[in-house]
Amino acid sequence: MLFGNNPTNNFMKKLVSTLAIGLTTLSSVAAQAWEEPRDTTVWNSADWTLVAQQPLTMSWTTSDIHHRQFKAPVDVALAADTVVTAWRGERLGVEALVVATQATPELSVRLAPWHTPAGAAAPEANAAFMRYVITNTFRACGEPPEGLPTYTVPDLIDLPEASAQLEAQSVRPIWVTVEVSREAPAGAYTTALELVEQGSGKVVASLPLRVNVLERQLPAPADYAFYLDLWQQPYAISRFEGVERWSPEHIEALRPYMEMLARAGQKTITAILFYEPWGVQSNDKFSPMVETILGKDGQWRYDYTILDRYIELCDEYGISDAIECFSMVPWDMTFRYLNEATGEYENLKTTTTTQEYADLWTSFLKSLAAHMQERGWLDRTMIAMDERGLSDMLNAYDIAQKAVPGLKMSLAGNYHPELIDDLQLYTLMIEDFFPADVLQRRKDAGQVSLMYTCCASPAPNQFSNSEPADNAYLPIYATATGFDGYLHWSFSNWTDEPLTDTRFKLFAPGDTYFIYPGGRSSIRYERMVEGIQLSEKLRILEAEALAAGDLQAYAALQQAMLPLRTGAMTKAIPTSQIVTALQRYANQ
Repeated sequence: MLFGNNPTNNFMKKLVSTLAIGLTTLSSVAAQAWEEPRDTTVWNSADWTLVAQQPLTMSWTTSDIHHRQFKAPVDVALAADTVVTAWRGERLGVEALVVATQATPELSVRLAPWHTPAGAAAPEANAAFMRYVITNTFRACGEPPEGLPTYTVPDLIDLPEASAQLEAQSVRPIWVTVEVSREAPAGAYTTALELVEQGSGKVVASLPLRVNVLERQLPAPADYAFYLDLWQQPYAISRFEGVERWSPEHIEALRPYMEMLARAGQKTITAILFYEPWGVQSNDKFSPMVETILGKDGQWRYDYTILDRYIELCDEYGISDAIECFSMVPWDMTFRYLNEATGEYENLKTTTTTQEYADLWTSFLKSLAAHMQERGWLDRTMIAMDERGLSDMLNAYDIAQKAVPGLKMSLAGNYHPELIDDLQLYTLMIEDFFPADVLQRRKDAGQVSLMYTCCASPAPNQFSNSEPADNAYLPIYATATGFDGYLHWSFSNWTDEPLTDTRFKLFAPGDTYFIYPGGRSSIRYERMVEGIQLSEKLRILEAEALAAGDLQAYAALQQAMLPLRTGAMTKAIPTSQIVTALQRYANQ
């Protein structure tokens, strides 16, 4: 036993309180009811006279725009049926729009039984109402201007069992998700989207849906070549669910988000070494996954219980390529540890040039490496930094290599020629690029080179006020410009009221998260998965053309990707147009 047998020891109490922070009293998120915000934007009410005057209609529509809550859909393409094309192993998303000229009773939505090719199983599929959340027009870093007008967008995709009522002269989008099995026979799969009046069980609207499955097959998400690095925030989930950090209930609450990460092809685990690497930009403070203790004998000791628990959880879902450990260079250069002599937490505030910094990290890294080696994880482990300067990076790298020669490191930040051969994972902002020879050298060395977006990139981006197609565009843009994949700094860094308001005290709305409590998805997540799958399709088509020596097919593919490589996203050529054109090419 590490700390002796006295259960009343003040030091032990401090340790337990760190590894399991207290309870709140929230009810189950999945079952929780909340009040959906209403858009206060003033629209021309006369436009509703141009809408077909049936009390209720449902049509297929585009997922490239945000269908505004009370805006008459007079300029929106609507269709009575639709046909979508899929590769085997593809996740499809299709959007429908309910238009109400009169208030409706409570409605639910479902899919009718599937008709499939002979002997084929029906695909896993569901339909769910989309919900409106608050956003604004801010697309930058720092504090948004005061008084900035707000509006709502249908970003949240609710659970399939949820119901909805529509006000008079309002719309409600519906999202249909279809998971085509990798073993599905090619052919036509048909169903119908049904809108049901809950009280009577009457089907009040129905739309046919046909999915044409091609012979082509995508890899399983865990085998995607595309390298996805979404940084995780497990403590927002424990806070919102009202459970102790790292309790069995917390682990269970994390599972739906692990599934979502795994389905997108996530490669990395976000591990926190010291308390709060990012300072004020975290709404829920990051507790360390490693407890650092300064013993009474003046020696450092470490408890890896939580780190092991989280890595094991991620490994269950195949998220196992890399363990990014934050951070040798946090934003405020403060390192919290538990002083065994006093039973209190103390902070070491220092710089990368001091001996105390070198001593702290030399001891820590040697212990960490030994532990990871014992668990069989050392080859996956890398010390990660976020937007840190060159001098600090060089100092940290030097200390790390002296402590544990060959220890891998990563950086998301600016381009520094001095670091290109030393970082196993190097991520540049969307506006930056590696020189072609450097990119190839890193590939040849087995190093990973990614692109990222953050608050400093107005568009394309993954804000709640971004164009929905931006989320599909970003992965294929990363691939077309030579990167191995894409990084976004936060997957689930929720605001205080994430189900209703995506604004945060800093950054553009939605920059801190794009999935919702209760395991709820979003149009941003679904369109991102679309883009990752499209990247895989283009990679496969390119490899096939090269292997066959089919120069015509290869040239056609390069021509199709030219708008991406030239950065041709403009008002005249929006991201939606580029994504649609590439989908048509890949699915022909």
